[in-house]
Amino acid sequence: MTGKPIVGVDVAKDWLDLCRAGTTRVERIANEPKAIAAWLEQVDPALVAFEPTGGHERRLRAVLGERATLFVRVHPNDLIAFRRSRAIKAKTDAIDATLIAAFAAEELVRRGLKPSIVADETLRELAARRRQLVDALQAERCRLALAQAKPVRQSLTLLIDTLASSLDSVEAEIAAGVAANPETASRAQLLRSLKGIGPISASTLIADLPELGHLSGKQIAALVGLAPHTKQSGKVKNRERTGFGRPGVRRVLFNAARSAIRHNPTMKAFYQRLVFQNQRPGKVALTAVMRKMLVTLNAIARDKQAWNLQAA
Repeated sequence: MTGKPIVGVDVAKDWLDLCRAGTTRVERIANEPKAIAAWLEQVDPALVAFEPTGGHERRLRAVLGERATLFVRVHPNDLIAFRRSRAIKAKTDAIDATLIAAFAAEELVRRGLKPSIVADETLRELAARRRQLVDALQAERCRLALAQAKPVRQSLTLLIDTLASSLDSVEAEIAAGVAANPETASRAQLLRSLKGIGPISASTLIADLPELGHLSGKQIAALVGLAPHTKQSGKVKNRERTGFGRPGVRRVLFNAARSAIRHNPTMKAFYQRLVFQNQRPGKVALTAVMRKMLVTLNAIARDKQAWNLQAA
């Protein structure tokens, strides 16, 4: 790339294992901002690659952002395929760091690198917390519907009230967070111009899909998990399936699509054509509406134009 090293990082809660591509030497440092900054100052890498690990990579990502160092979050499925291609069965932190470094040097550079787009971390956490509360509320309400003993019903009712109050607070924080940033507020307003997208859908897209508007329609659909995967061998062609990607985004798009096929004339006509003319199952047609909405939202974010100003 520039003569500077490419580094693969295996992230753990308390430490980082780092390996420079082309070597097998692995260094371990504390997963703390000072230790990370000192190591980066010494090595000055051209690229740092790592897997998402449920949040333990946040310190690394923050320091890389402060230094304006190019970094890439490697999708676990890509790394699994790369591991199999090398017939590596053993798995340790050091092996993983070496593997990530090799993958970055051999595969990512060949594909062409783009800087990772980082979302608002506070909004992302709030969106995740909202999903947790919604799931917990649903579970407790289902239990209340079946409970008969008075003490159990009282306990469930109290917990439901607490969860509902917490959910209201989180949603208020999300709304305030979106409104506090003029750019984010404008983006949310543009996304909501597509009928079917409400405040929760818009804030989730902003929090969990910062790539929206920066990729092509096919790329954004694949990223979210709405691109069908072809499975064909000889004369046998299996059903194309979607999946993987970002389930939180698919979840809000599912609800948005259900609303759109009732209230958005363009999406309603598209859905009915698939169901009645093309004889597609309802779920397949709804998934197609989700993808069409996502591609439309991607164009809205890219062009910074409201939906009603674009060719539907």
